[in-house]
Amino acid sequence: MRNLIFCLLATCLASSLCAQQRTLTGKVTDATKQVPLQGVSVTVCRADGKSILAFAITDEDGTFSLNVDSTKASRAVIRFSCLGYAAVTRPIQPQDQTYRIGLQPEEISIREVIVKAPKIRAQGDTIIYNVARFSKEGDRTIGDILKKLPGIQVADDGKISYLGTPINKFYIEGKDLLGGKYGIATNSISNQDVNSVEVMENHQPIKALSGLSLSDQAAINLRLKENVKQRWIGSVKGGIGLAAPASVLWDEELIAMQFNKKFQSLNTYKTNNTGRDVTREFKSFDINATRYRREKLTDYIRIVPPAVQALNKERELFNRTHQATSNNLFQLKNGMNVTVGIGYMNHRTESDKQTVTQYFQANADTTTIREKESSLFEQQQLSAEIRLEANEDTYNLTERLMADFAWLDKNDGVSGTIPNTQDAWSPDKQLTNDLYLLKRFGNKFIIFTSYTFVQDHPQRMDVTYGDETRSQRIEQRKLFSDNKVDYGFTIGQVTVSLGAGAKVMWRDMASELEGVTLTDNDEEGSGMNYTQLYLTPKLEYTWRRLKTRLALPVNFYHYLYKEKANGLKSPSTRVLFNPDLYLSYTLSARWDIDLSGGITSRPLGDASFYPGYLMDSYRTLMKGYPVYGLSTSKYIEGGIYYKRPLDELFADVSVSHNWMSLPYLTHQQFEGDFIVTSYQQGENTARQLDVNGNVSKGFDFLNCYIYLKGMYTNRHAVLVRNEERIPNVRTMWSIGPRIEADLTEKITLHYELSYGKSKLRLEEEGSETNTASLEQSLSLRITPAAKLSILLKGGHYRNRETDSRKRDFFLADAVVSYKLSKRIDMELAATNLLDEREYAYTSFTDEASTVSRSYRIRPRNLLFTLRMTY
Repeated sequence: MRNLIFCLLATCLASSLCAQQRTLTGKVTDATKQVPLQGVSVTVCRADGKSILAFAITDEDGTFSLNVDSTKASRAVIRFSCLGYAAVTRPIQPQDQTYRIGLQPEEISIREVIVKAPKIRAQGDTIIYNVARFSKEGDRTIGDILKKLPGIQVADDGKISYLGTPINKFYIEGKDLLGGKYGIATNSISNQDVNSVEVMENHQPIKALSGLSLSDQAAINLRLKENVKQRWIGSVKGGIGLAAPASVLWDEELIAMQFNKKFQSLNTYKTNNTGRDVTREFKSFDINATRYRREKLTDYIRIVPPAVQALNKERELFNRTHQATSNNLFQLKNGMNVTVGIGYMNHRTESDKQTVTQYFQANADTTTIREKESSLFEQQQLSAEIRLEANEDTYNLTERLMADFAWLDKNDGVSGTIPNTQDAWSPDKQLTNDLYLLKRFGNKFIIFTSYTFVQDHPQRMDVTYGDETRSQRIEQRKLFSDNKVDYGFTIGQVTVSLGAGAKVMWRDMASELEGVTLTDNDEEGSGMNYTQLYLTPKLEYTWRRLKTRLALPVNFYHYLYKEKANGLKSPSTRVLFNPDLYLSYTLSARWDIDLSGGITSRPLGDASFYPGYLMDSYRTLMKGYPVYGLSTSKYIEGGIYYKRPLDELFADVSVSHNWMSLPYLTHQQFEGDFIVTSYQQGENTARQLDVNGNVSKGFDFLNCYIYLKGMYTNRHAVLVRNEERIPNVRTMWSIGPRIEADLTEKITLHYELSYGKSKLRLEEEGSETNTASLEQSLSLRITPAAKLSILLKGGHYRNRETDSRKRDFFLADAVVSYKLSKRIDMELAATNLLDEREYAYTSFTDEASTVSRSYRIRPRNLLFTLRMTY
């Protein structure tokens, strides 16, 4: 049996070695003017032209690079073609590696015909969307268009995904100006200035790793129109209005941009009190920002108010926001890009809500807490970044230095079961350095990465109950650094790499709780540090349509927890093995599938390592759990992806199953006015199944697009409340179709529906609680004249609870727009015409409880806006 396995492995390796890849590079110029040509199609095909073996498009400097099977290249030709130039075809000779091609201009004589550009076309691994074909009356920014493009999904927070997977880069004319904060671009760049949106599938952002390391994520690139590349463009918007009963509204914007080969600049100032949430643009979707988010200090005190479910945030946001950003990219003579970005935000909101929370007990009883809360929340944030980037074929240098400073304040007045007033304060100061350095030597490479941050994040909360005051003070600081070296090489279709690295963390924390008498509370402070040494061997293998990646990391952890009050020093050492496997197979040009799975074991996070109690809200206390243990998770997930770009059809389905194990159980105890959350030693297992899917299809003969998304989640967990175990199952599913259609040349329709159900079942009691929600919206845009358009919008929301109570909620808006000229338009918008004042819903939490909330929403508004583009 062993001999048979060895023979099979040897056969696979031999076949991969035989299928040697050959890299062809070169530069294409105008033979007359001797200037580089961008957009030239470079095609490697069989001599008879019946089969394409490789394909590439020249960059802005006229260069290209492509890989082709060396056994097939000897019988192939390479063809260079571009509109307006005579094509050049040459046979590929064994010694040919680099090409210098000059294309001769050629006059094209055609009859006068009307040619309509296709909406979607494919060039190799790039899907190209024609923005003009998707733009409609009322679209303002490229973000409005991205939401319509089949195959692309845009989440409420602005995150962009392609076929269900988040993108890894967002480029403007091939340059990464914003470094993950691409919401600034999608909400600022006019769709009228963009020629096309390019989706680059399986995009490897590091040029030197092209052909060496796999990527399963796509990137988006905006191609601008030629007439806007060499000058400043932008817009100025001014809006003023009234809100019932007699409040003054404003909505102002100033945007200035320039994008050319050597310099890019995007500058914005936005301010409003109309409920439009521009602060989402501050969110970064950078890969490292996401990867290291769990390492940041914990927000123990709850300050940020919860968002309303289902209802559009602009309906309930009573805000006063000022936000300014400036991002500038300079390309130096040596090809290096220097990017400087800075942003400031002052965001003040008010909210009024009523909440009824029911905590289920093991004996089928419930504990109910009622509260009515008025809140004033203010957030200030200042962010700055300097980035140096050189992304070449043989090396990459990316150095990022970031500074983030945030100040959060919240004032609450609460009546109901436990009347009180609250004042909370939480500044957060962070400095981060992110370094990536790669050098490639033929088929070998070496990489050094370093991610380091220092953070200071104190918190404070004062709660007044009549004449009694309780206060919580927390001081915490953290230093974290992750440094790694990778060495790898490629043999045929196999890439082998070995990474060795070290993580170090130091955290100091002190807390002080006043006004609450507890017998076992220790407030003298604590410290925690750990060192993690790790080795990560990785194997990547590509054979025809199959791509695989196997990682076998080994981790050594050494933790040291210290308590200042008793001089306790508690060390712990662990060695953990976390294998991970990824498989991807291209069934055809239309179908792709992938499958991945792994086991992850890690020590518990440092957030629970503190002595005594913390008051995180006026009615809840948390107790630390400074006990070493392992959290283990196993997962398996897979996806099926389908696309027919020319038919405007895209679909994806993903399924994941996770098994989680913790060495403790979450325990809740009702003690007087407080709910005390602590942890008890014992095995705690949970499992969760998630299914997500998206389908989008265009129908040219109907002038419409249909989109469909759906999700299903089933989670089994255990909670201990008042010394009783409460096994519970939470199930949720939803489905949401959306239609965009041109009913006539002058009437367009947008209809969207979302229907979902949630169920919370207590397994030992056999009891169930169900809720259902329905949300639908309909809008009609009527264009009775060339310069005039009228938008009518209506929304219907329904929530149903177990006792069959139904809440129906209706909203209506109207907008009239008129174009004074090609660059100037005005708009009169009336929102919430029915003058609804409150919205209510019920939801479940992970803590075996239901939360019923009713919110104050924005009343009837009238806003006049004048907008000019330049």
